[in-house]
Amino acid sequence: MAEAQHYLDAYLADILPKLGLDVDTYGPYVTGADEEDDLDDIIDLLRASSESHSDDDDSWIDFKLQIEQRRKEYISGEEERKNEAALEAERLKKESLQKEIEIAKINKLEVEQRLEAKKLEAMSAEKLALLDKFGYEVEDEEDEEEDTGVTTNRDHAVKQSAEHSQKLRSNNQPSKMQLRAETKKAAADKNAKKEERRKRAAKGERKRW
Repeated sequence: MAEAQHYLDAYLADILPKLGLDVDTYGPYVTGADEEDDLDDIIDLLRASSESHSDDDDSWIDFKLQIEQRRKEYISGEEERKNEAALEAERLKKESLQKEIEIAKINKLEVEQRLEAKKLEAMSAEKLALLDKFGYEVEDEEDEEEDTGVTTNRDHAVKQSAEHSQKLRSNNQPSKMQLRAETKKAAADKNAKKEERRKRAAKGERKRW
């Protein structure tokens, strides 16, 4: 694998030959300088080794400024890259957490479905008997209160029971014709008794005379 390029390599490859220095020989001195004091010592070495610019103060002042500027830009870029890497790591962490949450939800749903299936399998004998007899299963109170507008087997059974009870009550009650006949008979009996009392009263009156 090729060695990573130093951020000063391109600049040194251009400037060192102009200062009368070999890049391969003196470039590593500059790229290995990390502190400002080290840079000053390195520049003194390069200046003393230059055959064409050893007395050119401006060239070496500009050289130092260029090195420092590039170093600041690199450090700033490194900070930005670190921040971006931290943000990316945080994003990946959140994505991983979200996936774990989704998996947990799926697992929970599967467990609930299995429990519901076991509950149905373990249906009591009483419910099975009702289901076999009436064709419906006893619902919870909450379901009973809900009116769907659809006639079920249970509704039909309740209706049939109510109609049967009404029929029994109707059979035990007299009809209107019977009521009229009984009323007429009661009135006739009343009139007959009244006439009998009147006759007894008239007979008693004749005996006094």
